[in-house]
Amino acid sequence: MNARNTTYALLCGTALALLAASCDKGTEIREIWEDRYTDQKTDTVAVIDNYYLDGHVVLTADALGDGRPFGPVTLFLDGDDLFVANAGGGSVELFDARTLEHKRSYGNERTQARDVCAEGDHLFVAGGVNREVQLFDRHTGDYLTRLGTGSLGGNVSWAGNVAASRRFVFVRDSKERNVRVFDRETLSTAAAANNTVFARLSTDDYFLGHGEQPQTDPYDMAVIGDSLYAFLYQPDPALIYAWSLADIGSLKDAAPCTRTTLPSGRKIYSVAGNGEKVWVAMYRDGQPVLGEFTPEDFRRRNFERPLRSFTDDSRLRFPDRPMIAFHDERLLFPNGDRLEQWSIRNTPSYVLRPLAE
Repeated sequence: MNARNTTYALLCGTALALLAASCDKGTEIREIWEDRYTDQKTDTVAVIDNYYLDGHVVLTADALGDGRPFGPVTLFLDGDDLFVANAGGGSVELFDARTLEHKRSYGNERTQARDVCAEGDHLFVAGGVNREVQLFDRHTGDYLTRLGTGSLGGNVSWAGNVAASRRFVFVRDSKERNVRVFDRETLSTAAAANNTVFARLSTDDYFLGHGEQPQTDPYDMAVIGDSLYAFLYQPDPALIYAWSLADIGSLKDAAPCTRTTLPSGRKIYSVAGNGEKVWVAMYRDGQPVLGEFTPEDFRRRNFERPLRSFTDDSRLRFPDRPMIAFHDERLLFPNGDRLEQWSIRNTPSYVLRPLAE
């Protein structure tokens, strides 16, 4: 980087012009001042990034425009579509992720909306104690069918979490010690219920450390790259489960699970990936932390050196278990009865030195 070092030189106006004119005219003397600029080249030794969260935007029930309650619990981002599981209102809300304009609601009299996932033309909504995952047409909002029977004895229990790939739908809850896998190629939207399970991925333990699902405690499962990840944050130490999508397709129940035990006091609550980076909401050093990692560090479970990270400060307070989304240098998360958006800003500082002549 070049910096201009300005010096000023005085040019003496000693150019005396003798004007040979008529005898009644005298001699005119002019002093001439001009600026002269001399470039002093400099070199950048270091650029120090100073990232912080600013530009706070809050969405409340007023954003829905119809008087319904708003109790967001989880988020799912697909392109510019931001889907919010509104457990307080028994619906899923669709917002434009760029403008936060409300675009559509999904739901019916049975919708509980503990979690939401969109893939292709379909929207999947985890139904909590209603023992189902509801399937909606993403574009029209029409209800299509359900996974499970919606009653005791079906293959969906207390569905608190749902994720999807192009071929599979994954259902997770605290009443089972496995993730149930449904094959999208065999689902029928003409059927009242789809209860056939393609595979059960064993986890050896309950997802919340016990067989009861606290309805106020969100948790996360996500397809990142070519694998399915599920996070268990209770009890201590916390765990991360991972399965290859290819293994699930070929080996079904026998698909091997990679199980990672986190250091004591560390927990992973949720993740948000855009293909280039992975944002992780975690608990570390006694507080919630939102950290950005490379996909390679995420695959290796290397959470020690985030590219960028943010913690609570005097201006903001993260929820106890953040469920996050990331869009265009903005972080979003539910916080009680509101949805919060924070923009990531940078005020870099520079260390400079003059270049040698």
